[in-house]
Amino acid sequence: MIMHDWNSEKKDVILLIHPMLSSANGMKTYVADIIGNEYRYLAPDLSAHGDAVKDTFKSALEEAKQIHDYLGKNQIMKLKLGFGASLGGVILLQLLKYDDIQFEHLFFEGMSFYTNAKLPELILRSVFLKKHKKAVADPALSVKRMSSMFGTEAAPLLAKHFIAMSEESIRNIVHDCAFVELPPLSDMMQKKCMFAYGDKDFDYKKARRMLRKTYPHAGMKVWGGYGHCERMTKDQEGYCHDIEDYIRA
Repeated sequence: MIMHDWNSEKKDVILLIHPMLSSANGMKTYVADIIGNEYRYLAPDLSAHGDAVKDTFKSALEEAKQIHDYLGKNQIMKLKLGFGASLGGVILLQLLKYDDIQFEHLFFEGMSFYTNAKLPELILRSVFLKKHKKAVADPALSVKRMSSMFGTEAAPLLAKHFIAMSEESIRNIVHDCAFVELPPLSDMMQKKCMFAYGDKDFDYKKARRMLRKTYPHAGMKVWGGYGHCERMTKDQEGYCHDIEDYIRA
């Protein structure tokens, strides 16, 4: 994990944890630059992504520990917002195990609620590994397929990260998203949480059922017409406007 720190002179801190295949730079482009310079932004490049692309992703728990260590070392104990998308949401959830970090708001985009999904893990691992081999063999085709999901602007970087990623990292990421540990959260902490999904997101239906049982005091937003983490790149202005409204509510 490599942390990026922008606008370090600002008081209010936003932590942005990117989804699989994205990067800290992606969070800057699609979130921080649009919300603006009012906040200090901390954005990690998770292992196997961005500037940390050569590192092997071992586990969400390990990434959360490294983020926590960075926050503690730099005495950043209070944050305005914790934001995590997909894999980033799984890591953000693990970060809540540390009770010395205080979040005012928490926003989870497209986070998996699968907790013991052996068959989905098997299927997704096979799918991702096959797609990875095809992407390595034909980078242009990978960019084209990414474009159809996330737009032409985001696709080249997503494809680049996918091609550079090791099979071990892919296996570990898929595992962590199929075996998410859902830590107990107090009613007060749940009320700080918002879980958002596109209504076409493959994680949406499972999350809708699990959220009611696991975190009944948390909020849920549903983006009509969008798939997994798509609104972030396809409707940047509207997406960030909604996040700002959430922070200021």
